[in-house]
Amino acid sequence: HTKLTQICFSPLVGESWRCRAESLFSYLQAGAQVLCTVLLIKPGVWSRGLPRILCSVHLEKFTVVGMKHLDLEAATASRLLPWEVQQDAAAAEAHCTYLTSGTALVLCLQRPNAVKKLLDLLGPEDPQLAQALDPCLWRAQYGTSTVQNGFYGSRSYPMAVRDVKLFFPEGLCCAQCQTVQEQEV
Repeated sequence: HTKLTQICFSPLVGESWRCRAESLFSYLQAGAQVLCTVLLIKPGVWSRGLPRILCSVHLEKFTVVGMKHLDLEAATASRLLPWEVQQDAAAAEAHCTYLTSGTALVLCLQRPNAVKKLLDLLGPEDPQLAQALDPCLWRAQYGTSTVQNGFYGSRSYPMAVRDVKLFFPEGLCCAQCQTVQEQEV
């Protein structure tokens, strides 16, 4: 069965309302949606690598639609940790201590399939594993350990929406990002 969506157009002068049905397949062929995701450049990394990181962001066709530097509070830092890390008190403490040890730079990035593309560029959380897979992965280049791995990236679209609202409650500089701001998590 082919699922149909109905698209209605407002009437032009002298025309009556008209609707046409469009297959879901046609909708999917239209291409990837432009989405936002969050990249947090961890303390110590952005202060020494920002020009190269921003160049990489540009080369990968991301648009920066939000940017701020901030000192994370422990509660915010713990929200960024993967569930597995949160289950290990010592690991969670190590991550939170590092994330709150200095100023971080948070970017809201936009492009088609932004979440997946960013995660693909970051590579595994462990920089040694990232190095073994591909030395061009960002964590392979900037990370030194699983705790000091250089970057945090939103792990899913719902998490990206949550992260945008967390770090950019005042909104973003781009009207096209309004859909993210309207999403409910």
